[in-house]
Amino acid sequence: MGTINILKKEETVLQKLDSLFDAGKIVAIKIFPGHDPIYPTDTRLGPVYALCIKYDLPIVIHTGWNSNNPEVAKYNDPKHIVKIAVKFPQLKIVISHYFWPKVEYCHTVTKPFENIYFDTSALADEEVTRETGLEKIKEVLTLTADERPNNVLFGTNYAICSIAKHIGLINSLDIGGARKERIFCRNAIELFKLNLE
Repeated sequence: MGTINILKKEETVLQKLDSLFDAGKIVAIKIFPGHDPIYPTDTRLGPVYALCIKYDLPIVIHTGWNSNNPEVAKYNDPKHIVKIAVKFPQLKIVISHYFWPKVEYCHTVTKPFENIYFDTSALADEEVTRETGLEKIKEVLTLTADERPNNVLFGTNYAICSIAKHIGLINSLDIGGARKERIFCRNAIELFKLNLE
């Protein structure tokens, strides 16, 4: 995965990312609205989205609160991500952290969009479960896995969060072994076009 700074000279950044994609050295680009004071709808990101579409690889978007700073979620609210999903229907978008603590809202707003995916990173973290509610997280993940079994990806936010707790979270869902396997590995292999042979 690559991370970009859109404040740098755009042409240079895009050329570097294009060459990394082309060489198979990265399989996604991640942006950090909220950590950075930008919205996913920032027009400077248009060429980046086009690059992801060119290689049929996803853009990953940080969402939700930052620790002790809920105000930053205004930058990564799913209502902005939905606008990107509409404008770029071929773009595969991964919402990291399921816009915690408002996971139900995130599910509702993004439900119609097959090109939106979700990772489970940080969802088993103590701060996230305290602010969101573990049962609510499990309910929304189960609902998403039932509705769109190919659109949930296992993640942990390592080394900030516990891998074991995140494995336990997925294993606690009442979704059957085949869907758990998709979450743990199959969905990521397909989305990121990983060659693991």
